[in-house]
Amino acid sequence: MSLVLTLHRIRCLRMSKVAFSSWNGKVVDNRNGKASKDVDVRFPEPGGKFTAMMGWGGLAVKDSKADILSLTFNYLKEIRKISCGECSVCMIGIDRLLDLMGGMAGGKGRKADLSEMRDIVKRVSENSKCSFGQSALFPVLDAVKHYKSDFLALINGEKKLGDKEYMSAVTAPCMDACPAGLDIPGYIELIKNNRFKESLNLIRKDCILPGVIGRVCTHPCEDACVRKDMDDALSIRLLKRAVADFDLGNGASSLDTPGEEKKERIAIIGAGPAGLAAAYNLRLKGYGVTIFESLPHAGGMAAVGIPDYRLPEDILSHEIDLIKRMGVEIRLNTKIEKLSMKGLRKEGYSALFIAVGAHKGNPMGVEGEEEGYEGFVDGVEFLRDMNLGKKIKPAGKVMIVGGGNVALDCARSCARLGFKDVEIIYRRSRAEMPASDEEIDGAKEEGISIRFLAVPVKIIAKDGIVTGAQCIKMKLGKPDKSGRRRPVPVKGSEFTVKTNMIIAAIGQRSEFPSMTEGISTTDWGTIKADPITLATDMEGVFAGGDCVTGPATLIEALNMGNRGARSIDCYLRGKEPAESVSFKDIDLAKQRGRGFVVTEPAGRVAFLDVKERIGGFGEVEGGFIAADAMKEARRCLHCYRVVVWEKAV
Repeated sequence: MSLVLTLHRIRCLRMSKVAFSSWNGKVVDNRNGKASKDVDVRFPEPGGKFTAMMGWGGLAVKDSKADILSLTFNYLKEIRKISCGECSVCMIGIDRLLDLMGGMAGGKGRKADLSEMRDIVKRVSENSKCSFGQSALFPVLDAVKHYKSDFLALINGEKKLGDKEYMSAVTAPCMDACPAGLDIPGYIELIKNNRFKESLNLIRKDCILPGVIGRVCTHPCEDACVRKDMDDALSIRLLKRAVADFDLGNGASSLDTPGEEKKERIAIIGAGPAGLAAAYNLRLKGYGVTIFESLPHAGGMAAVGIPDYRLPEDILSHEIDLIKRMGVEIRLNTKIEKLSMKGLRKEGYSALFIAVGAHKGNPMGVEGEEEGYEGFVDGVEFLRDMNLGKKIKPAGKVMIVGGGNVALDCARSCARLGFKDVEIIYRRSRAEMPASDEEIDGAKEEGISIRFLAVPVKIIAKDGIVTGAQCIKMKLGKPDKSGRRRPVPVKGSEFTVKTNMIIAAIGQRSEFPSMTEGISTTDWGTIKADPITLATDMEGVFAGGDCVTGPATLIEALNMGNRGARSIDCYLRGKEPAESVSFKDIDLAKQRGRGFVVTEPAGRVAFLDVKERIGGFGEVEGGFIAADAMKEARRCLHCYRVVVWEKAV
């Protein structure tokens, strides 16, 4: 199933500002002219002026003269597009409701139709097998109950269904949590029905690296999954990987080619996920695209920052090759030392997208790190050297400083390279550790120790070679800007750790080419770009990925590439880009009714035996075979949330 999302901003409005609301079953009725008490409940409010809104949680009316009949009819038409027909209850119920309203509008309605409409809503909600069917019809029930006079007027021929413009938006808890807004219920539904090719095509609309993201994504979608509070969250990441692996194992399908060629050419700096996603989307629209990449391999941090045991090189290479076959040119070993849009235009480029990533490690700020001691290494540099084939001689003990995935990747790689003693030192507790639970658990299984609430303050060396680190214990104080409790040194708790190597992995930053025409940067050293369009203050230059956000996840960078491509296309076509959908502060998991759901734990995949892992860089996590993927997909509750609203004139 492919969903066309109407792109509008969704805000929140307090209940006292409306003529009527039934959101989440809490009724506020101000139609009699006497305002009811303010109720602190939030509901989606479309950006711009609107008269009324109908969504899965209920009805919200700003203008008492709003056409609730037409809104209800159009809402039914929109949710009919989503109904999958798997259990038939929802689809049949919606069709009958549409028939009843059509009959009313055609002069064939009866008063008894309203009772039937109420009965249909209740039966569909009680008997549907999915979250969508269980929740979608409640606003129709509210409309019939609280605007009964309007429906009677329609039946009596005193009112008609209006021909007005209605807008719509579709999301789901998992979709809203996904940085790229993938149609997760849609591609899982296709997997369930053994339609792997169609599922892959749907994924590729917003995620052109499904095999990569299916392995290394931090999967915030699973944290938002409605099933997690019943049994286990759906294995969404692994299902994405299963689709990509199935395609690769069955001949590897090609990407779509442009329908028409455009005259404009686009330059992109950086062949990481953001640059690759921008290149794919721009090339699909027919633009000529050239990516300039300073490294000898494309892929950015996916290529040089993630070890093979998490992301095999052949998976990334395959997905990059597909993009190149579309006609995207990637110039490797090409570092842009100076950047001039005027110069790029002379070379035939109409726009530029900067996606250089964050490949430079942050300094720790400890005594001795600027001395150039042998054995003191930056984490990002360590992973880059390793992934580019540089031979790394293992030492006796290595200390990795940091608590993110880069620190964990360094530590687990050291264990595979033959270091006898691998220890991570992190200044906060496990609860604040930003690395994923899978990475932390994997490290512990592989014999890597983690020392919490401690930090180095001085590097100890002899004859220019690292021999240890002076450290200090920490305690947690009040939360800082990140929301995590701030680590505070414990006076008099200094101690020394003997080590042969120290790897600093406490964050990264970007290095930019010289901007001869001037591009503004932030106090954090990132490029200033418009939050909607990603345009910089240099005409024709856009930026996205880590160089704008700071170090983020691959899927976040990839989505900025998607957005950058759309903005560049709008810029070159002279159009205004559409705003993105936001359901901020709305509890998408909440619904007014839920039928019976059979509990079933998530499917599991096999992991490489610990002893085998340490012997090399073979992929640790296995994937679903097709049958297991289909079984896991059947656990999806299909939690689509639909909102329809009438624009005010």
